[in-house]
Amino acid sequence: MTPNPPDNPQASVPDLEQLLCRRDIWRGGSHRLASSPARDTGYSALNAQLLGGGWPSANLVEVCQQGFVQSEWLLLTPALTDTQGLIVLLNPPCMPFAQALIKAGIDLERVLVVESSNKADFLFSFIELTRATACEAVLAWQPTQSLNYTELRKCQLAATEGQGLYVLFRPAAAAEQSSPASLRLTISLQAQDLQVRIFKQKGELAALMQPVLLPLPHNWQGFAPHHLLDQTGKPKSNVVHLRPQRGGRRGRK
Repeated sequence: MTPNPPDNPQASVPDLEQLLCRRDIWRGGSHRLASSPARDTGYSALNAQLLGGGWPSANLVEVCQQGFVQSEWLLLTPALTDTQGLIVLLNPPCMPFAQALIKAGIDLERVLVVESSNKADFLFSFIELTRATACEAVLAWQPTQSLNYTELRKCQLAATEGQGLYVLFRPAAAAEQSSPASLRLTISLQAQDLQVRIFKQKGELAALMQPVLLPLPHNWQGFAPHHLLDQTGKPKSNVVHLRPQRGGRRGRK
């Protein structure tokens, strides 16, 4: 038996606007997906490019950087100063400088350092730390062994069960690999600023974003390369060149 057609066929067909308002539909360039609260980064220019206006909570944030430069502290210290719970450092490349943390306003009694000897211990520690309600921020440095997509997926799922800030630092080459992290960015330390480039972000066409330049504190700024030290544009008339003397008098024997 053929069912009777509805009196108004158009009533059962949702229009385009209704479909676009659904939560499971992603609209490129839209900030409608900011369902989790965001944490202020401390940099207005960076907040303007981040979904929700800050670091996403209960999500995995992946930061790729070249070598060991410690620029992660410049990037995250403003957000860490506002935390009230524990700040856990998982596999840090070196022990943090206590006086610098105190000067930045971070209570050392809330800072814990966890070291893992292998990748399995690292994954177990990261998952359990993100699930712990007492841990408001977890900063983790990838172990020597690279993490595959399945292992990163476990970290992302564990992060969604928490409410804090969860950041995973990886080598620069990892930016070419696929990752389920909700936010991925690269940082590069320049002579006068820290360059931040967002290349993956839910709800935003990150490929169209311009890099954000965060100014370095004065004591972070490096000197110019040796071959540029005299390229200041100032006259060199006041420069004294010392040359060895020739034919100087010799003492009589």
